[in-house]
Amino acid sequence: MAGIAGAPQFAFGQSTNGKTFIKVFMRGGADGLHLFPAYGDTAYYQHRPNIAIEGPGSGVNSAVDIGDSYRGMNPNLELLKEIWDDGRMMVSPSTALDEGNRSHFDNQRWIGVGSRNNLFDGYLNRYMQNIAGPDHPLRGATLGKFSISTEIRGEISVPAVPNNNNFNVRNTSLCGDGCTELTQLMREISSHEVDQASMEGTVRENQIVMLDTIVEIQRAGTDYTPSADGLVYSNSDIGRGLRLTAQLLKAGVPLEVAAMDWNIGWDTHSNQIANGANRFTDQNFRYHSNMRNGASDFVTFYRDISDMIDDVVVLVGTEFGRTVKENGNNGTDHGHGGAWFAFGGPTVGGVANDIVSLEEDQLLNNRYVPTVVNYKDLVAEIMVRHMSMPENLVSTIFPEHAFQNQNLFTRVG
Repeated sequence: MAGIAGAPQFAFGQSTNGKTFIKVFMRGGADGLHLFPAYGDTAYYQHRPNIAIEGPGSGVNSAVDIGDSYRGMNPNLELLKEIWDDGRMMVSPSTALDEGNRSHFDNQRWIGVGSRNNLFDGYLNRYMQNIAGPDHPLRGATLGKFSISTEIRGEISVPAVPNNNNFNVRNTSLCGDGCTELTQLMREISSHEVDQASMEGTVRENQIVMLDTIVEIQRAGTDYTPSADGLVYSNSDIGRGLRLTAQLLKAGVPLEVAAMDWNIGWDTHSNQIANGANRFTDQNFRYHSNMRNGASDFVTFYRDISDMIDDVVVLVGTEFGRTVKENGNNGTDHGHGGAWFAFGGPTVGGVANDIVSLEEDQLLNNRYVPTVVNYKDLVAEIMVRHMSMPENLVSTIFPEHAFQNQNLFTRVG
């Protein structure tokens, strides 16, 4: 039976047992070979004579040693080494939507819905439609930005919450400083009987979600200091999103799925490195400083929710990687396989299945990193291993996809 647009559609009998899945999108096509350089491959330096990052131990511009003879970590991500050394972070360096192309807009949309069928709801929304969860306005949300991410958009209405101060509804002619009277008045207006099959019914459902969200954000408070040993969240989209997530979880909000963005200018067709001696680490170069700030936000979040990190998985991905070969502008163009990484929950630390070599005969069309791990398998494994979703529902979340368990989220305890 068709449900009311915007109303929760539950398959009762399953639950997530208090777990949270956070999906972070690096929009723009992040260069996986720059985030996690293949310093152990001589072809890497042949393809990138100017922008290749040297292996560990070569100075301030060298890759961070992650205990792998082939892969290192960009020096601007060095703070993530704390999570890596705890065995709570993995990188899947050759990951993509296998049937994707090299269009930002197409790939972002197709990854969000899990298919080249643009009529599908986002995969996080489909998850909520098929798994019973709490009747709560913040069961799922986009956090840190104004727009609803494709992954979480769909039949179940979810809010977009840029920060915890964006719901200051006030009208002094109707109420005082607390303004609870105005919120209650708005709720009463939204609750009148309407024809639920009409557009008015859809507006009503979404308005109630918005009002309930205001209540929950206000309950969590507007003042918040992270427990992160001196680290603080930045005021970027990812910093605000992670800060709000920590605050909501600590306030007892049953947030199950959240979507947010980490945008620093990943579309590096030119000027991927700085000029001068510190061409990979110069913090006056915004690409570097923004990358370092993002890494700091992730570690701040990791420390901030240390007592509940077993219950939270963060998955970071992008729409595609970049070309293996640098172009003539010290940059890289749209490619295919890119680097995704995750931390927290049952994440098994280390490097996932990877390319064998960057020699041209091992590349897709002689210039792109091929897909070794389909991103759908990462998402599905988190849903199955972390969120306790029955494996037979993977084909509902990702129609026509044959799930291949990568054994990347099997940590116990």
